[in-house]
Amino acid sequence: MPDQPIVTLAPDEVARFLLRHRRSETLERYEPRLDRFLREILARANQFVPSDSGAFLLDDPRAKLFGASEDTRLTCIAAFGSSRDKLLGESFGTQQGFIGEVYSRALPKRASGQAAADAGVESLLAVPVHLGTSVCGVLELVNRQGSDFSDKDQSLLEIFAGYISSSVQNTLDAIRSRELARRDHLTGLYNDRYFHYRLREEMRRAVAQSTPVSLLFIDLDEFKSINDRHGHLVGSRTLHEVGLLLSQSVPPGAVTARYGGDEFVVILPQTGVERARDVGDQLRQRVAQAEVVEASPTERVTMSIGIACFADADASSAQSAAERANELIRAADAAMYEAKARGRDNVMVATGAVDRISPKERRATSPREQVAQEKDR
Repeated sequence: MPDQPIVTLAPDEVARFLLRHRRSETLERYEPRLDRFLREILARANQFVPSDSGAFLLDDPRAKLFGASEDTRLTCIAAFGSSRDKLLGESFGTQQGFIGEVYSRALPKRASGQAAADAGVESLLAVPVHLGTSVCGVLELVNRQGSDFSDKDQSLLEIFAGYISSSVQNTLDAIRSRELARRDHLTGLYNDRYFHYRLREEMRRAVAQSTPVSLLFIDLDEFKSINDRHGHLVGSRTLHEVGLLLSQSVPPGAVTARYGGDEFVVILPQTGVERARDVGDQLRQRVAQAEVVEASPTERVTMSIGIACFADADASSAQSAAERANELIRAADAAMYEAKARGRDNVMVATGAVDRISPKERRATSPREQVAQEKDR
């Protein structure tokens, strides 16, 4: 075991390097703790191959995603030894140096004598870590205690690199499985179950941080006529295309979901009513101008959008986050119907604070509100 503790980046920082092959840029609190596993792996590697120090480095998946191989860098996310604090979080180029050669050639490498001295150490051993068919990082040990690194040491370190590769892959598989469970299969957007969960979370955050949160309730205008004229296959394809447009057009941090049928919802955290109105109008225009009905390229799809905004000043301590979320849905839903009543292809903002609507002023619970209430129980 190493004489000094093994350190890793914070879980949220480690998570940043797991964005490969994913669309979402957040990890939930219950994400598998890869940081703990890395500490265990480095401890085991040092137990079998005693060394003065060691590190695990991962590449930046975003640079690889956009094909910027010359900009790809390796970042140390776990380390032990006297230089652990200095190494942790440091980035290194993948086109130069000992580590860069191991990464770029995807081959293990050892150094001792003058070659190691040039790097300021006595001996070095590094092996690539693979994810699927490509290299994602490097596992390195520095200064073998009692001797230089041997063929046996290299074989052992390659085994530990395989354990790391499996752990990263298992974590990604867990992420993908959870993403599939929260996604709508037709549009690729979040489903209504995840929407209700996120809206309650955003309401809690809005109260805790005294920030606003806005909700857009979107309904396609006369969508039934598309199904009637062109068939349900074209209708489903149209919903898919609209969902894709919405996901590409919402601002960063927005949560876009299919609420059901031809209804969509967009949560805008830390967004006041004026900004939400601008976003709604931009979405309305973007969809209205797009060719989303493949069977009839000149046919346009329009949307009626209702907007409701919650601000901390509207908060009632007697209400739960679920109750506030349901009030926001009711208000945005009512504003959407108002937009339809005013001619469709329109954006309407709910009036009044959603928390302050008295029971007498609330309209009768609709079937979709009953579904939302069931999800809260």
